[in-house]
Amino acid sequence: MNRSSAGKLVQLGLTLGITLALTFALTASSASAPVLNLGPITVADGTATVAGTVDTGAGQNQLTINGQPVGVDAAGTFSSLVNLNGASALDFQLTGAGGNQQVAFEVPLTGTLLGPGGVIPPGVLDSVQQAGLSLLAPVTGLTGQPITVSGGVLDSSNVAGLSVNGADVLDKLAQDGSFSVEVPGTTKVISVHLIDKQGASETRTTVLQTQSVSAARAVGVRIAKIRFITRGAARTHRVGMVITVKDRLGRLVRGAKISVSAKHRSLSRSPKATRSGRKGKATIGLRVRPSALGKRLVVVVVAKTPKAKARKTSSVRLPRRHG
Repeated sequence: MNRSSAGKLVQLGLTLGITLALTFALTASSASAPVLNLGPITVADGTATVAGTVDTGAGQNQLTINGQPVGVDAAGTFSSLVNLNGASALDFQLTGAGGNQQVAFEVPLTGTLLGPGGVIPPGVLDSVQQAGLSLLAPVTGLTGQPITVSGGVLDSSNVAGLSVNGADVLDKLAQDGSFSVEVPGTTKVISVHLIDKQGASETRTTVLQTQSVSAARAVGVRIAKIRFITRGAARTHRVGMVITVKDRLGRLVRGAKISVSAKHRSLSRSPKATRSGRKGKATIGLRVRPSALGKRLVVVVVAKTPKAKARKTSSVRLPRRHG
């Protein structure tokens, strides 16, 4: 199979994976409980009295309201008096473990939502959450290529706006409510924003993290980075190397076999091969000959997976020998 055909199969697999995952995500979210349930909200004298429950089973373990941390008990119940400081909306931020995923809800304190006596009735977020907004973990293409962002809504009947990183996607929804758009490959944060016809909104944000994959499942392999550690080499005659390996989809590769050899008989012994760890990194120590100090050390790094092999030459100037 040539490289072009292999690439097409990879992209086809990614597309199929997105479709199946999206179907599952949309179906699952329809049966799940709302992430945030609010009771009546009372606004008076520059403060808002807020109470409700958080679905702790949704993986959200930190709550802030207008930037103020709010305690949530084991049952997911909370109650808080929020100093508005002139704000015209209540901003509920729910952050998952690790801080890389966040769900936010905004309730405007003006317009038709604010009833007599400064009371916003319970269920103000019902139509937002019934829309069933979902954001799938973005799938990266080949290195340097745009990132595909997919998601969807279950019910768009009360949706007034939908955007991804500020770009409108409401008019791009498919018949099943799904969407798929591309963002630049340099994007670090994906944010999907949904607003209903009352002005309440939901925002789902994901901080992109480089995915890892086992050597057996890697699509090709490449040596992404080589870092030398030469501090103390003049005294110890030892040099450290940290090697990072990725596959052609930009994922860190764990379990790849890494070996290093040097040119010009610079090493007193050949280092043992090792394997990359879960972050795609391997650390190898080199013992250099005294005669190599003060000269340029040239090494050849080879990375192997069961299906691919990569080779890269690199070098570093060694410190001069003491004395």
